[in-house]
Amino acid sequence: MSSRLFAISFDAHRPERLAHFWSGLLGLERADECDDGVALLSGNDAGYRLGFRPSQAQKIAQNRLHFDLTSSCPEDQRETVARALDLGAQHADVGQEPDASHVVLADPKALNY
Repeated sequence: MSSRLFAISFDAHRPERLAHFWSGLLGLERADECDDGVALLSGNDAGYRLGFRPSQAQKIAQNRLHFDLTSSCPEDQRETVARALDLGAQHADVGQEPDASHVVLADPKALNY
């Protein structure tokens, strides 16, 4: 018997706000049903969901998971970064080189949303 990935779930103080951020950034639609929190459909054939579950637990360590987004050209990257900032992301310093070709952002979850 095989298994398949159904959802990647995140605890959040404000799951609606975090779902709004990722929906706006990635163009994902909400799932019609979700027992606890908010779920977004993957938007491709992978068929998994991004889930955001209510939690009041305080963050005590660095995130162990992050998303690497890619763009086909520098202009697309600038547009994606601008959209993420408009949705509530902030630049983050994780020790990257000042002239790095990638941009590191913290989503609203990292900002206690």
